[in-house]
Amino acid sequence: MKVAVYLPETTPYSMKHCAWNIMSILQEKEKVHFVTITTLEDVATTDADIYWDPRCGGGIAPALKFRSLARPLILTVHGMAMFTLPIDTFYFSWQQKISGQIKCWKERLKWTLMQKHIAHIMTVSKYTKSELIQTIDFPTAKITAVWNGIDHHKFKPAQKIETTSPYFLTIISYQKKKNFERLLEAYQLLDEASRPRLVALVKPYEVPHTVKQIKGLEIINYAIDEQKIIELYQQALGLVFVSLHEGFGLPIVEAMACGTPVITSKTTSCKEIAGDAAYLVDPTNTVAIRDALQNLALNKTLREELSKKGIDRAQLFSWEKSAAAFYKILLSCKI
Repeated sequence: MKVAVYLPETTPYSMKHCAWNIMSILQEKEKVHFVTITTLEDVATTDADIYWDPRCGGGIAPALKFRSLARPLILTVHGMAMFTLPIDTFYFSWQQKISGQIKCWKERLKWTLMQKHIAHIMTVSKYTKSELIQTIDFPTAKITAVWNGIDHHKFKPAQKIETTSPYFLTIISYQKKKNFERLLEAYQLLDEASRPRLVALVKPYEVPHTVKQIKGLEIINYAIDEQKIIELYQQALGLVFVSLHEGFGLPIVEAMACGTPVITSKTTSCKEIAGDAAYLVDPTNTVAIRDALQNLALNKTLREELSKKGIDRAQLFSWEKSAAAFYKILLSCKI
């Protein structure tokens, strides 16, 4: 089987990461031949049994160019935030809101035009599947929810906790929906003299002067290697991931696999991915986020309980399971 995968240079790393893991497993185990195409011009000239666009996120529809294909098209959809979050989550001035609304209408029209050309959609969560059904009325029978995975050889508990200065950790790509400003507000509600540090791996992010003045806050807005990220997970008091919207929420699982307690949102896919193994909060309530930080910092028994539950929960997520589910989709779509 030959699968053409559309991965332009502009594809976000998180989406590339998911596709690469699935591709590497299926190439080895099932001898699927993947060919990467980077431009829409390559679509018409590439001979393949199936085409796969693994980078539909935020509500963005696949390119209309795919309508010319004589072979099945499979999508991976990572979320539909454009259609499910209030427009002022992304846009602020009236001009921006009008432009944003026009963009939303255009993407909705593209989804309508593309629907009969899409053989199947793999969503990264049941929540995202529900978004597709509710927002663009995509046929349920043509959607399969498949969780992302992690590499358990890398993401695992530390043999020894070495930090002498306790800290909370947050890891996000900076967007308004990631709710970073509310997290900072909640952190500042803690007693300044006794609160743990907050280490924020957040990029791309230009640090405002007011944020630089927050005592105990350490911003990492530049690239660091994966091993350093794993060490940050392993040594943290807890991960704080209070996004307003997630299609999946990979840091939740990565932290759990490292034995790190997780505070996350009780909304969108975060609750689905975390299950009963995290401290769930209303992400719009800064006092609730503050209370979660305080309770986790002061309650060692709670941290140990969430750590154990998280390690067990993380075992549900593996790239091998993701690849096996995707392979079934490939077989069902092959002409």
